[in-house]
Amino acid sequence: KYAHVFLPGASFLEKDGTFTNAERRINRVRQVMAPLAGKDEWQVTIDLARALGYEMAYGHPSEIMDEIARLTPSFAGVSYDKLDKLGSVQWPCNDKAPTGTPLMHVDRFVRGKGKFMITEYVPTDERTGPRFPLLLTTGRILSQYNVGAQTRRTENGAWHDEDVLEIHPFDAESRGVRDGDLVALASRSGDIALRAVISERMQPGVVYTTFHHAKTGANVITTDYSDWATNCPEYKVTAVEVRRTNHYSQWQEKNFEEDVTLRRIAERLPDAAE
Repeated sequence: KYAHVFLPGASFLEKDGTFTNAERRINRVRQVMAPLAGKDEWQVTIDLARALGYEMAYGHPSEIMDEIARLTPSFAGVSYDKLDKLGSVQWPCNDKAPTGTPLMHVDRFVRGKGKFMITEYVPTDERTGPRFPLLLTTGRILSQYNVGAQTRRTENGAWHDEDVLEIHPFDAESRGVRDGDLVALASRSGDIALRAVISERMQPGVVYTTFHHAKTGANVITTDYSDWATNCPEYKVTAVEVRRTNHYSQWQEKNFEEDVTLRRIAERLPDAAE
């Protein structure tokens, strides 16, 4: 919805090439039908590169795999002929393992013995206080996957049709919050609104929500702190306050308006062409 240019895409039935899965297995993908968009995705990439001034000259996806084999030692023995003959291979596939490597670690690990490092515990800089006395932690639910870009397109919404804020009965009672109330969730970073669900799954002083619906804006609330070693965002500890409300937050209303506007690309295309 933020795009200025759309490039042709192909479904799995329209692709010709390979994919490598988490088992290190390289499989062939065979085209069932010509791409309805008119071009294979590898051809689109070539056209884009040429438009940017970089010459690419591939006549078939097998030539791209041949280049990968020349440049990547662990793929040195991979070719379409071999994949057609064996069905699939697992990298490393090279002179030492011409038919691939089903098991990578048999007698030893590739890098040697495991290396353990002692690190000091570094507490968060986030603190509760009079303005934000509760701690928010976020997480997932079984029926959805991450931001739900895939799972929300399915019937999984029957189990989880919105993100809710789970709050302990003690914290809910002291704030006059009842089950199903729309509540404002505010932190030092921002605020959103969502439905409250009274639950004893958390300890008093802790509230919980998921982040599967982009319209909720859960990360509008979370802080900019991150782990010193991995830079992983600190989504699990955010000081917040909860109160009853009768409207969604300014960010949510603006996001909804922009979402509707940006999806009207088809209506604006004739004007843009002129």
